[in-house]
Amino acid sequence: MRTSTSFTLFVLSVSTLLTFSSCASKKEKQELKQEVAKTSEIKNEDELYSLEKNLLAENSNLNQEQKIKLRELIERNYKETQSIQNEIDKTKAVLFKELLSNESSKSKLRILENQLLRLNKKKTRTSLSSYREAKNIVGKNEVPLEKTLNMLDNRTIHEF
Repeated sequence: MRTSTSFTLFVLSVSTLLTFSSCASKKEKQELKQEVAKTSEIKNEDELYSLEKNLLAENSNLNQEQKIKLRELIERNYKETQSIQNEIDKTKAVLFKELLSNESSKSKLRILENQLLRLNKKKTRTSLSSYREAKNIVGKNEVPLEKTLNMLDNRTIHEF
């Protein structure tokens, strides 16, 4: 009987912790949703790049070495994602052209759609990789990059 009571108390304790954790998580999600909604519209990658550089320059919590590493990371990520976005845009243009063409085939459309999926996945992986690297630079990374990328590849990542 004592084991049963101990087990019951354990289950209740864990349930209570999970409930509090869930409530905090929901509150944080709501706060972040509101913060995103209040953020000015960012029309393109150039504006985001500029915003990131300005935020970094204004930050007083980081040392000079961290700022240099983050500045280099921001620049590298910008160039890589711009290159990928260029390929996405060109692929979309060809896809639309094929869609309107009398000679297009289902197979061509499927190939182009799959190419778009691969490119978007590559862009997401690049951004996430840079984000994780940034977290390492500022000392806030708890999840290894490889685990994050595996979660993305296996579609087990639901939210960031």
